[in-house]
Amino acid sequence: MTLLSLHRRIAILGLLAAACRGGGPHVEVPPPTPAPGDTTCVLANGRTVARDTVSVAVSDPVAAAHAPLPRNEAERLVFGQLYESLIRLDCQGRPLPGLAKSWDQASGDRWAFTLRDNARFWDGAPVTARDVLASWRGRDPALAQSALIVDDHTLTVPGAGVPFQRFADQVLAVTKGAPGGGWPIGTGGYWMTHSNPASPDELVAQPIRPTPGRPALKIVMAAPTASRDALDAGADLLVTDDPATLEYARTLSGYADLPLEWGRAYVLLAPGRDKALAGDLRLETLREAVRQDARPAEWTGSGRYWFTDLSNCNLPAGRDTLGATGRRRRIAYDQSDRSAADVAARLVGLGVLGPGAVAAGVSGAAFASSLRAGGDAAYVLELPRRVYDACRAAVELPPWAAAGTVEPLLDVRAHAIVRRGLPRMALDWDGTLHIGPP
Repeated sequence: MTLLSLHRRIAILGLLAAACRGGGPHVEVPPPTPAPGDTTCVLANGRTVARDTVSVAVSDPVAAAHAPLPRNEAERLVFGQLYESLIRLDCQGRPLPGLAKSWDQASGDRWAFTLRDNARFWDGAPVTARDVLASWRGRDPALAQSALIVDDHTLTVPGAGVPFQRFADQVLAVTKGAPGGGWPIGTGGYWMTHSNPASPDELVAQPIRPTPGRPALKIVMAAPTASRDALDAGADLLVTDDPATLEYARTLSGYADLPLEWGRAYVLLAPGRDKALAGDLRLETLREAVRQDARPAEWTGSGRYWFTDLSNCNLPAGRDTLGATGRRRRIAYDQSDRSAADVAARLVGLGVLGPGAVAAGVSGAAFASSLRAGGDAAYVLELPRRVYDACRAAVELPPWAAAGTVEPLLDVRAHAIVRRGLPRMALDWDGTLHIGPP
């Protein structure tokens, strides 16, 4: 379901909100780039041991047809190694070079991006500004139309009303089609070489060029219930939120447990409501209900979660065609999400909807249909805490969301289970891990 696969500090949220309001007359100066040697966003677990291959276990399917825009956590990890946008944001929200080596303000309230001199596609072809626009046309035609080409390595884009952070979004990753289909050709540090015919659940990604500390990646797909088995089978890296697997990993002397950012939030979304349903609850009681690493939802200073204030995004006004009497008196959730089930059951027990209400787990397709129609009194679902463009992400919410209420309940995070001695990894603002030299 697209909604549940949406992409994840105060300054960043402020810029996103300003963008949704149309922005001011002048472009914002991007936050400072980290100083050389800054390791704030580097995950390391001891002395690095040279290795030719790193085995990465993922619990969701990885499909070439979705690249470069991930639809689940596994694709976000894998695509993050293969594809590049113009910039990256580190875990503090500071911009880093990506496909672009530098950027600056240009006349007319525009940003000017200069591509790397050695920017190449996987097939060796140079990447030009025209290639960037050609790639954008398929995923953001309005932005592509507003961009101007200065020369082969430079292009400008409007700055006013556009969050600078947006240019780190994977929706703007630069790709081109591959002959005969298959994996889109990207510009990242890895390229997907092949799948293993003997092991259909295995993919292999090779470094685009020999680089010290950058091994090949073997990506093995395993069921979520088999994540512990993946460690027993020799996986070097596993990102998981399964408490049983985390507990087991802590007993293994060869692995380190590295908590990641609080990247996602469980929310209660209700159509046609003019007051909070869970506002008076002690959210600590919800944390006790789930087995994940969770905390009560935390606002960032005076900021807001991106999904709680979408009134300035010019979204189409959704109509409530059912009314309170036409909705089922239940809190619905996707039955495949165990934490959502636990939260919904606790909310019903606390009387959020009053006596006689129930918690109902439904299949992914049925949940998506009910959510779009607003057929239930409330919904528990998981959303990213961080997105690069709040108004674009809001389009994935149900059409009535802007007129409904959304209440953050819990923040949750995954953990990286990493074999000791693995190459260092850099953590991006949305939680993407980059394997190899930061």
